[in-house]
Amino acid sequence: MKLTALMKKAARALNSKEGGKANNRATTLMVAAGIGLLALTPELALAAPWDSAATKVLEIFTGGLTRTLAIIAVIACGIAAIAGKLSWDWAIKIIVGIVLIFGSTSIVDYVVSASSA
Repeated sequence: MKLTALMKKAARALNSKEGGKANNRATTLMVAAGIGLLALTPELALAAPWDSAATKVLEIFTGGLTRTLAIIAVIACGIAAIAGKLSWDWAIKIIVGIVLIFGSTSIVDYVVSASSA
């Protein structure tokens, strides 16, 4: 019971004007500190580490293991179709997912070239 009363008191303090002002000040301070950190470190400002991480994620999603899993999913759809147990809803979802995953680079390149022209 004491914990519930303490939680209610904390909620009332956050909802009061003073609690809201303190929360706004803390948020403003955190945003200012983040901007200052970005301004002081050129590596973060240029996002070079993020590029390599994003490239690695792209390799994971379009690499050999993902391709093998997609092939197995298509084979499973074929086996289910032969057995008469294929749910067309699932088959369409699998095929559209494969197209979006492996065609994502082409789709993005098409959109970027269309928007820059």
